[in-house]
Amino acid sequence: MNIIFTLVLSLSTILLILNNPDAVLSAFLDGGEKALNLSLKLVVVYAVWLGIFEILRRTELDKKLSKLLKPINKFLFGKTSEDANNFISMNLSANMLGISGATTPLGINAISELEKEQNSYYKTAMFFVLNATSVQILPSSVIALRSSMGSISSGDIIIPSILSTLVSTVVGIILVKIFIKKS
Repeated sequence: MNIIFTLVLSLSTILLILNNPDAVLSAFLDGGEKALNLSLKLVVVYAVWLGIFEILRRTELDKKLSKLLKPINKFLFGKTSEDANNFISMNLSANMLGISGATTPLGINAISELEKEQNSYYKTAMFFVLNATSVQILPSSVIALRSSMGSISSGDIIIPSILSTLVSTVVGIILVKIFIKKS
């Protein structure tokens, strides 16, 4: 992948130098500035949500959330340990809030716990499908991106996002249940 990226960057830089030499430096600086601004805005969104999830963990509200989601997790994954159930619940909750980039630590912990259990192939496959399709009730990252790009109504994405992710999640769950058998 790095080779492809390097080739595309090199080729486009050469073409830009041949076409408009004055624009090369300004294009690099402008692109870097936009990337930095966007990254800072997303870091703020992720920091807020990760802070909220840390507060949930320290106040043990994550355990209450995991008890709420336990019937759903049992249907999807079968019997799981309490730790795995907590991490899965927190990960799915974060995905529902649309902060998928901030769910990575929770996902890694959930996978680590699921791999210790029986039938781990099925459980990890289901977990990956749920993460890839993740029902998003509040697509925070997309709203933040739209807002940072000057969208007048950045929240218009909520209903289409809920519908499309709901359909993709249901289809993903059905496919895992059909093609990957529990042992």
